[in-house]
Amino acid sequence: MLFGKNRKGEDYYLKKALDGEREGFDYLVSTYQKLAYTLAIKICGNNEDAEEVVQDSFMKAFRALDKFRSAAKFSTWLYQIVYYTALTRKSSKRIETTELAENSESKSYLLDEKREIGGLIQSDRKRYIDLALSRLGEEERSAITLHYLGEKSTSEIAKILDIGKSAVKMRLMRGREKLEQSLRSLLGNEMKDL
Repeated sequence: MLFGKNRKGEDYYLKKALDGEREGFDYLVSTYQKLAYTLAIKICGNNEDAEEVVQDSFMKAFRALDKFRSAAKFSTWLYQIVYYTALTRKSSKRIETTELAENSESKSYLLDEKREIGGLIQSDRKRYIDLALSRLGEEERSAITLHYLGEKSTSEIAKILDIGKSAVKMRLMRGREKLEQSLRSLLGNEMKDL
């Protein structure tokens, strides 16, 4: 598991947070902040909004902590809050985003860069994967992010996104296919190095 924390430890810190102890809050933030941010940035598309979404989501979660049902995992509950907070923020801002690859100057830049680079270094790989991820639809991008970066199961993703398991599987399948196509168009022969 990505964060490797056992359920008993989580329950211990949840109780501390419910009792208003800072140690409980600090643990929950440090444990789940990274994936919460990853999910938010994939939906919002920029650091500033993603950071605000994460902060707002933790505040919402902490304010409603007494309503949390311990039968569920805290992370699943939190990521659902992050997901809907990010969607709300994105729709309220109505930002018109233009993808890098749709700009003809950007296309020529990518092609020139591709020719100049003999082998991709790790930061380049991440950049291309992020670019390919940004080309996915919001639903597929969220499912892929939760599954591969958050190491969430199909069941957990279904709960977070409030959809059925079969819908999660379909989004993952379509997302993987589109991701592969996008990476092939960006990288060509270099794809095998990823």
